[in-house]
Amino acid sequence: MSDGVRAHCVTCSDEAVEAEVVQVDGLTATVRALGEEASVGIDLVPDAGPGDVLLCHAGIALERVVQSGRPTAPAHHVP
Repeated sequence: MSDGVRAHCVTCSDEAVEAEVVQVDGLTATVRALGEEASVGIDLVPDAGPGDVLLCHAGIALERVVQSGRPTAPAHHVP
């Protein structure tokens, strides 16, 4: 993960968190963030794979921030 960046959701003010994909099973991925593992839906990034870093919120991966160690898009930072 780049630097533990968190962004706030504009609709509910909860935080989105960058999480690294550990494994993928269909449209569900096990991700690691902030020292914990969780399952998230990857419907919006169905080609996500181990090593990718995803921006996750409410159990859903919203976008890929890093693909297997290579930046693909800037993280969304909300002041």
